Amino acid sequence: MLRAAWKGCPDEDLPPVRALRRPGWLGRVRISGEHTDPCDVQAGCVQVEDWHTAYTALGGKEPAKNEYFGLPEDLFDPDDETAEDRTVAAIDHLPVAFLTGLYEGEQGLSLTKRDYWTGEDHWSLIEAYVRLGLLPPVHVLFLPRTPDLPRSEQLTTYLIAAYLRAACHQVAGQLRYDMRSAWRAIAQMRPEA
Repeated sequence: MLRAAWKGCPDEDLPPVRALRRPGWLGRVRISGEHTDPCDVQAGCVQVEDWHTAYTALGGKEPAKNEYFGLPEDLFDPDDETAEDRTVAAIDHLPVAFLTGLYEGEQGLSLTKRDYWTGEDHWSLIEAYVRLGLLPPVHVLFLPRTPDLPRSEQLTTYLIAAYLRAACHQVAGQLRYDMRSAWRAIAQMRPEA
């Protein structure tokens, strides 16, 4: 079943997992208000009361909390006027809101309901990223045991395959970084001749 997921999920009109784009570093960011420093908000130094004025939610959904998960800047062609509408349509069935007009023009995804105890709502974020053609940012999302919505076995397997591919990319990147750091440390320890 997992092998079939690598080839795509035709019932859901999803491409092969290998065709999903790596999103780069995307994190979970707190929404800052109009008159607050985003760095202070992210660090938790400032409580933001006016965060509802700092974004535009498309599709009639509102975020449950003042945080969002970023999207790459180059996700949409700037000349494509229907890209935002297609994004809203792709994730319309999920408890995820598409936000625009965030700090410095960023766009992001935010949960419309929160399940803080089990984190089962992360399944919906993972599915939203996949429906936008991206691998999920595994460094900020974990894959809970129980899905938050009923999904077909084929779609669930596809989401797991996408998550595993993203995790492999994350681990490979960390290993490359660690190897470069180790080689630098070894080079500094060598005595000069």
